[in-house]
Amino acid sequence: MQKDEPQVVRAQGTRPLILTDPSILVRHANQRLVMIRDRKEVAAVPVADVSHVALHGPVTMTGAAVARLLDAGIDVSLHSSSGRWRGMITGARAGNVYLVLAQAAAWRDDGRRAQFARALVASKIEGERELVQRKGIDRGSERCREAAARLAELERRVAGEQEVEGIRGLEGAAAAVYFGVFGEMLSAPWAFERRVRRPATDPVNALLGYGYAIASGELARQLAWGGFDTRIGLLHGTRYGRESLVLDLLEEFRAPLVDRFTLRVLNNGQLEPEDFEEGEDRAVRLTSEGRRKYLELWERMMGERAPQSRMYDDGEAEMGAKVVTREKEAGWAGVSWRFRMERQVNRLRRFLMEGASYCSLHRGRTKRRREAGAGGGGEAEAERGRSGGKD
Repeated sequence: MQKDEPQVVRAQGTRPLILTDPSILVRHANQRLVMIRDRKEVAAVPVADVSHVALHGPVTMTGAAVARLLDAGIDVSLHSSSGRWRGMITGARAGNVYLVLAQAAAWRDDGRRAQFARALVASKIEGERELVQRKGIDRGSERCREAAARLAELERRVAGEQEVEGIRGLEGAAAAVYFGVFGEMLSAPWAFERRVRRPATDPVNALLGYGYAIASGELARQLAWGGFDTRIGLLHGTRYGRESLVLDLLEEFRAPLVDRFTLRVLNNGQLEPEDFEEGEDRAVRLTSEGRRKYLELWERMMGERAPQSRMYDDGEAEMGAKVVTREKEAGWAGVSWRFRMERQVNRLRRFLMEGASYCSLHRGRTKRRREAGAGGGGEAEAERGRSGGKD
């Protein structure tokens, strides 16, 4: 990276603009967002090319620039340097008070909470099982194969559990099995002994935590736009200051999105040990250059056209003609991870407002595979080919 080039993940079409460089000032001029350093323009992006702006760390943006973005219907999300979602600046729009009331009613209904929790946790465990099972085959790991069998057993037990606390207990048991073999899926020089959250004590845990924070921000933005109250969770309940609903939806994206992406960037050498540093608090984190590289790779992955046996499965009916038309006009052969997040948020709305069963991320995928008679191999092979045979 050139010395005068700001840390910017540039927009591609209507894609997010992510800013991580605290030394720049973002202004608006001639329908462009202009990045200024030392009173000199170092980069510019047309407002029309941006879907939303994400500020990571102490990045400064003028009031005029924020106002222009809001006038254009573009929101600005605020994150800490570690990726934690702090909030969002968005234009005035009508909220959906009936949706919030439906959330509160579901939160009070133990049966509804358990129904949602079963679908969500079964989907999460299935994602863990699929990743471990695939690695067990790719790497000839007997430990991975045994873990996959244990995860399959826990997944079956979730279906018969009637209490939310019991479901969460099975989720915790599955996490212990899953992370017990996570190190088996890594290539040298990376190593993983156990899941350590705050503070992270090694690069793998640091990357997992950072990825979960970034994915949480993506989901929080989708939920906020959908009119949900992100503090009212069904699986995680409520706790002062916690975005419980974000944590709910994050569960089924952890293994197939964040964990798989973590394995890919580490095993493929896209991040190196030099991209991590240890702070005075002894916490391991990405360097500023490491964050820039990670976010560029993340944005590329979030826009990938995921292979599917059918173009939209049940997403077309759920998302509405406007979204589907947009995707078809873009010539997509599948749906992106960002679209999948939007779809799960809409499925949650249907669960709350229309009394529909919650269609989990993996349930829809399993249905497509069954109808295509592929048994899941086609998608896995296509994923493997796109990532060069390694994740």
